[in-house]
Amino acid sequence: MTMECGGRSRRFVLVIAVAAATALQSSAKPIIDRARREVRIPAVVQPHAMDRPFGVKGHHAIVWKGGRSKSWALFVTPVSDHDVRLALDSLGAKRGENLRPDTWNAREDPENAEPDKRVDGTKIEVFVEWNRERVPLAHVLSEEGSAAPRVDFRYGGHEAWQKEFRSGCIVCLYSCPGGAIGNHSHTIRDYVRDGVIYASRPERLPRAGTKVTIILKVGGS
Repeated sequence: MTMECGGRSRRFVLVIAVAAATALQSSAKPIIDRARREVRIPAVVQPHAMDRPFGVKGHHAIVWKGGRSKSWALFVTPVSDHDVRLALDSLGAKRGENLRPDTWNAREDPENAEPDKRVDGTKIEVFVEWNRERVPLAHVLSEEGSAAPRVDFRYGGHEAWQKEFRSGCIVCLYSCPGGAIGNHSHTIRDYVRDGVIYASRPERLPRAGTKVTIILKVGGS
């Protein structure tokens, strides 16, 4: 009887511990630095994820771990894309909200103008920090045919389309309606015409699974 009670107690403690750990992970929140107009979120590195087969390659830079696109993202964070949007809103960033689902869904239709649109909204600078060193996101990326990656990140918003895409994408490398922040420099039509042009630079990144901090700095409109 005593042994049975002891076993039950251990199992109960284990269940509580797992539940607590899960709750801690799911309740991760962004840190808002109002003085610097920055949002900081934890993330882990997936150096080769942008090149994985059977997915959208070279597209997703930073994705929430609960999103569909987490397996193909360079960085995965426990902070939701919803909470990142609220944090950016609180710093006065304005959502562009100019893209529609057809910006992605009609990408193969040359008669549809939606895939030619560029994301609008407040400019956002994106940095990665580890070992007390902060580098621009572009530093760990390469772009085919360009000496340096062309990135011009804008706060598109587009939360209304998450019920359809469910990507969890926080920073996208194209003007995509599935992401909170998109790249004004490239349209979805560019993606269709040119194929995969972005890649990670593993030699400039820490090893897989390393914890880093992503910084989203709110710039001018």
